[in-house]
Amino acid sequence: MILGRTTTIGDRFAVLSARGPGFDQIRLVAALMVVAHHAWWGVNDVLYRFSGGFIQLGLLAVVIFFCVSGFLLAPGLARSGDLVRFAVNRALRILPALFAVVVASMFVLGPALTTYSLAQYFSSAELYLYLKNVLTLMSHYLPGVVRHGREVQINGPLWTLNIEVWSYAALAALSAAGFLRRRVLAMISFTVVYLAYVGLALSPALHAICPQRLLDFIGLFVYFIAGTNLYLYRESVPFSGVGAAVAVGFALIALAGGVGAVALPLCVPYLVVYLGLSEVASRVPLKHDLSYGVYLIHSPVILAFLTVFDLAAGWPLALLAGSVTLVLAYASWRFVEAPALKQKVPVSRWVSAHMARLGSGRGVEIQPAARRHEQSNSLTGTIEAGAAE
Repeated sequence: MILGRTTTIGDRFAVLSARGPGFDQIRLVAALMVVAHHAWWGVNDVLYRFSGGFIQLGLLAVVIFFCVSGFLLAPGLARSGDLVRFAVNRALRILPALFAVVVASMFVLGPALTTYSLAQYFSSAELYLYLKNVLTLMSHYLPGVVRHGREVQINGPLWTLNIEVWSYAALAALSAAGFLRRRVLAMISFTVVYLAYVGLALSPALHAICPQRLLDFIGLFVYFIAGTNLYLYRESVPFSGVGAAVAVGFALIALAGGVGAVALPLCVPYLVVYLGLSEVASRVPLKHDLSYGVYLIHSPVILAFLTVFDLAAGWPLALLAGSVTLVLAYASWRFVEAPALKQKVPVSRWVSAHMARLGSGRGVEIQPAARRHEQSNSLTGTIEAGAAE
């Protein structure tokens, strides 16, 4: 507590040594919300009805992920500007588990569920197109995997990963352009994206002519860059329970009034950061970050239960699929994600060293990442460790 003035998000961040103790819990809750959305609630949930069809609980959970990412990933780039380290860290966080889930879907789930013979299945070009998902480029189907005579998506939620990757690229571009060092430029960037988001949401004509991929990107990136700006302006934004309550009230009023697009990018990021930095969300610390594994794995698990046991959507399916998913997510963390994350520093050094050799061959001096790592203070490393997202 800072005496004599209002405690800010920056004050709280510093007290916690740049590690929000509640962000892991928030991400896990959001991931389990997505499981419940796909196994139980569906699109027409209570939030969807309350908001007049603007948002549902599953999409809110995805929005929460983007708020957390924008807030936790900004500090490392803002302080060091090390794009190599940033790219390596993000690749090692996203790709190994994604590769494992995609390959398991192709060679375990698909053969178990397909209506084709194994020879037909493994000779189908559709099977190998599914590898596009490893690069976050969507391919929805596996040969012969159907339910009630119709092809079914194997892992639809993967669509958000492509937007996540593009959000990382946008953040790296902002860093390279100096926007993270001159925060007013980052705020201008948020304002532009926010106005585009509101305009597309409130104007059916604009919405109709905008490509779907751009709609999807703007609809999630607005929350990512809002989280980034909360970090950049952390010393000016109060850390306040009253402020969080006002944000909840404003968001609910806006949703009920049909203008949720105006309020949510302003309110949800603040609420997520407030909870992530609060003591309430951190009373039960998590030793393992299972949220990403839950998000990647749950949809194939649900599909398996639906296809094999012909279960109906509802709380029994959500409970069963959620339990199995948590076990598999732990295995993913233990044997894939955590070992990959331990390679961040050596891989960054290797990439930087090779880039330095290429640069020296052209008469360009490139400072190795390892040296930059030594020059950056311990706070940056702590932030990067807390952004296992």
